Amino acid sequence: MQETIKTLILECVGQNGPSHIREIHLKVTEFRPEVPQHTVRARLSEMSRGKDLDEKLASYGSGFYGLYSENRDLCSVVSYPQRGPWGDFRYRGNCSGHLVKDLILRFNCKSVFDPAEGGGTVRDVVDGINRYLHKAVHYEGRDLKKGWDILTGELPDRQFDLVWYHPPYWDVIRYSDDVKDLSNCDTLADFESGLKDSVRRLYRIINPGGVLAVLIGDKRKGGKYYPLLRTLLMTQTMGELKAIIIKVQHHCRSDRNDYRSRNPFLIPIRHEYCLVFEKQRR
Repeated sequence: MQETIKTLILECVGQNGPSHIREIHLKVTEFRPEVPQHTVRARLSEMSRGKDLDEKLASYGSGFYGLYSENRDLCSVVSYPQRGPWGDFRYRGNCSGHLVKDLILRFNCKSVFDPAEGGGTVRDVVDGINRYLHKAVHYEGRDLKKGWDILTGELPDRQFDLVWYHPPYWDVIRYSDDVKDLSNCDTLADFESGLKDSVRRLYRIINPGGVLAVLIGDKRKGGKYYPLLRTLLMTQTMGELKAIIIKVQHHCRSDRNDYRSRNPFLIPIRHEYCLVFEKQRR
């Protein structure tokens, strides 16, 4: 097993594949999901201290690999079974960085703002784009857990090409007991009010022609279905809706539940929506 994994690691690099430690780890686990994570980490650790991996990585210079290439097949339905190397995977509700990367490259964004950083996915995506594509995308991020309130906090003193907003969903994952936390709202009306106010504020710091992308899912509670995106569709001063991308969800905790035996109408929710708005030029 030890030699097999070592050989696979070198093959991934040798075929112009991943040349960054985390991406090599990801690629190897895709090929060999049955291998324990600690085994892959151990082999990478051994090889990164020796000459085998160092020499291979050095031969590829800047370390560019396919992870950061533009997805020219981006369409209205996307599915990313592997979340990628970005952000803290332990942070509940942390989205995959693939869609963020695709939007940044598609719209050639020079600046990105993330008002709900969470596990740091967007920050890591921008860092990777700058490093491997030799770009200089400016990034800023804020988060309630760092003391910044999206409804009352001071906004950045500049405008951005892309504002990526992945708000906490009402009563799905409670991130704190803070009354300013949208996930902690007592009622749907409170959540909708906070969501509308937050996107109106974010709209102010988007460059004309820039993009506001909001990732949001639906909610089921007490047998009732709540399409949370309707709040955004009815909100004014958000620019022109240009696209709705349906993002398939993977590895949800609810995957383990058998809803069918409880109620045939409890069809599991396995998608989110990314609403893409353009700020109109005057």
